[in-house]
Amino acid sequence: MYFLSFSLFVTPSVTAWRFGPDLYWQIDRDTSLFSSLRLGNYSDRNFEIQSFSRLERKFGQFSVAANLFNWSYDRNLERTSGYFSPPDFLVYNAEVAWEGQVFDFLRCRLSANLGQQRLNGEFDYANTYQSRCTAKFSPSIEADLGYSLSNVRNQDTGGTAYGGNSLTGQLRVKF
Repeated sequence: MYFLSFSLFVTPSVTAWRFGPDLYWQIDRDTSLFSSLRLGNYSDRNFEIQSFSRLERKFGQFSVAANLFNWSYDRNLERTSGYFSPPDFLVYNAEVAWEGQVFDFLRCRLSANLGQQRLNGEFDYANTYQSRCTAKFSPSIEADLGYSLSNVRNQDTGGTAYGGNSLTGQLRVKF
């Protein structure tokens, strides 16, 4: 399957249009490949190229995946325009995940990503741990609750250079 995507990015001082193709290939029943390319054109005359690829193999309720993300800008305008705009950003990792029915009404997914990140030529470890559960209340109502913890350690000091955690939720109603 092939898709073309458009998006709009807006900050108080900058607007950007992002566009590009997505490719999804179901190689066999348990193996898939997803790849995405985004080109961005900014109102401050900056330009970005973003690519993401994921190769995944499922083994029943378990899966393994390899991810590759690359992002580059013509100019680093973070200080003047206020958005993350590195000329060199690369993340690659391996993922192990489990997804299954905990109860008839509850489906959960747990995953761990271990890899590395390169920012402006310097490498750091990149680890992400995620959980998400979907509760089905009726045939037309379901809700998601998820938590993500990301930790990138500085190789020189052992401290945390980047990191974050997030709690997300979503309610879906089918009409």
